[in-house]
Amino acid sequence: MPVEKLSLSFEPELARRTREAAEATGRSLSAFVAEAVEYRLKLEAARRLLEEWEAEHGSISEQERARVRSRWRD
Repeated sequence: MPVEKLSLSFEPELARRTREAAEATGRSLSAFVAEAVEYRLKLEAARRLLEEWEAEHGSISEQERARVRSRWRD
């Protein structure tokens, strides 16, 4: 798979914690950061989808939120 090399800057403490977390999982730093970015992009897409749904149908009730949260715990 082709890759594109990026240069990223982190605050020193975040860089240290990121390296340690990558090492603890046995993945390369690049793979760990790519996975984290992919996860964040999915969260942002879900957030936009929820905003669109609520704009069309109204806010989600606390009862609906509780039902979804209980399913996540299973």
